[in-house]
Amino acid sequence: MNIKWSEHITTAVAPKGYPESEIPEIAMVGRSNVGKSSVINFLAGRKNLARVGSTPGKTRQINFYSLEGKLIQVDLPVYGYARI
Repeated sequence: MNIKWSEHITTAVAPKGYPESEIPEIAMVGRSNVGKSSVINFLAGRKNLARVGSTPGKTRQINFYSLEGKLIQVDLPVYGYARI
C-alpha cells in the first residue's frame, strides 16, 4: 500500500473511547522503547504522526490512526511499564 494520507483519529483510555469502524485494525504491540510508534510513522510516510521519544514509556494511551481510510493502525502502550 502506497500511503498518501494518514491522520490521528483519537486517543482513548477505555473501550468507550474506541472509534467505531468497519475497516480492518492492526495493533502495534511490543516491549518498551523498541520503535512501535516509529514504525507507524514509517508506514504513514510521516515523521510526526505518532509521538516518539528517547525515553521509554512515551505512549501512555491507546492511539488510533487512519491510513488511507482503508486501515486503522492502533498504537498501544507497553503493558506493565514502570519508571524506575
